[in-house]
Amino acid sequence: MLDVTIVPNREFLAAQIASQKMFVMLKLRPNKDISQSRPATNFVFLIDTSGSMYEVVSGETTSTGKVYQVDGKTYQQVKGGKSKMDIVIESLKALLESNRLEQSDRIAIVKFDDTSTTLIGLSCATEKENLIKAIESLKKFSGGTYLGLGMQESLQLLSLQTMSSRRVMIFTDGLTFDEELCQELAKKFAAENIPITALGVGNYAEDLLIYLGEVTGGRLFHITTEEKDSELAVSIDKLPNKIIEEFSQAQRDVVTNLNLHCRTVQGVELTRISRVYPEPAEFSLTEKIYSIGNASANDETIFILEFNITNRPPAKVRIAQLGLTYDLPGRNQKGELPPQNLVVQFVAGEVDAPFNEEVMGYLQQLNTVGLIKQATQLAQSNPAKATEILEAAKRLTLRIGNETMRKTISLAQDELRKTRKISDATRKTIKMGARGKTLLIEDKSDELPSEEVIRQISGT
Repeated sequence: MLDVTIVPNREFLAAQIASQKMFVMLKLRPNKDISQSRPATNFVFLIDTSGSMYEVVSGETTSTGKVYQVDGKTYQQVKGGKSKMDIVIESLKALLESNRLEQSDRIAIVKFDDTSTTLIGLSCATEKENLIKAIESLKKFSGGTYLGLGMQESLQLLSLQTMSSRRVMIFTDGLTFDEELCQELAKKFAAENIPITALGVGNYAEDLLIYLGEVTGGRLFHITTEEKDSELAVSIDKLPNKIIEEFSQAQRDVVTNLNLHCRTVQGVELTRISRVYPEPAEFSLTEKIYSIGNASANDETIFILEFNITNRPPAKVRIAQLGLTYDLPGRNQKGELPPQNLVVQFVAGEVDAPFNEEVMGYLQQLNTVGLIKQATQLAQSNPAKATEILEAAKRLTLRIGNETMRKTISLAQDELRKTRKISDATRKTIKMGARGKTLLIEDKSDELPSEEVIRQISGT
């Protein structure tokens, strides 16, 4: 039902070392039979209805000569064109008319501003009349931005919808007043394996959206008001396509509620679980059973597990057992991977065994995302150091041929050279855009850097 591959970054480790790292790739792929199953889908659209959502961002406009203030900002009043809210409404309607939805798909619409309201609970996607009425009512609201209130409502709608593909899509253009609540709720979404797809446009808090996406195993998109798409951002005029794409992604989650079971021997500790493909994500280690998201039909889902290993004598030993449990919503049944032994040979003296290039390639990409984050944080206070970090990230990226990631880094480098800083718009573009550009690794003849080299550069 689920094809599983477990590969360490190297087969031999040095004995009698006080502390050393081992990285293990866990690769999952639903088999052909399961990939053809069709899960029931429960999808909540969580829409920002604060005042700034009525800013006109597309189409021909003419000025009225008047100004108005919303959320402390001053806007020119215009006639014509489309506001962010207009485009969101058009996009949701386009999904209903896309012929992608089936009787088993259910949609809810939740709005948030100063308060949160469920405009329509989970309803069959074929109930177009009621859904369109709820979508059009989004225009009736305005106020501040309290995303956490909307997340609470969304979690209540989805928490009991087991044996299904569950997902929340957030669309926001502002800074929320309840960021701590959002972070706490993200952990609850993660515990229930409910991914969050976060789309931000304008003056949003990218670090918060990145946190929501990474912790829950979701996806992230920077929405730009420019007319053209790029590899790192989505034009707001293309929002209908993106919403349809994200709903289709949820329909492909044929394996859900993945839970990793890991039992280590004395002196071995699991210190990190990261998903590296199809998008980077970090999973909590606070529970004994680790929730690690979902797996899509006809694609791989790849994780890197990081272990810390204390002093071991020369011997071939089992350092851990790995197992999985999961749901198959299209079959209304559960699956299990029995415990698999992770065995390592510890040898005396220097170790000359090669690194596994596939494992190191994914580790390299994971740490490159961290380098980009560090560089953007340092750009204002220490542009020279930020430039140095970005150059290191580019060198690592070039070795595995991730052209999109290279372009991400070059965009930041060019701006640093010209202005000695990274603008808000570029910062959002590269930080959000870098988290969705992982490349599948193929065999390469060039030796990739060791994990020690990568960690020295990245500081992780």
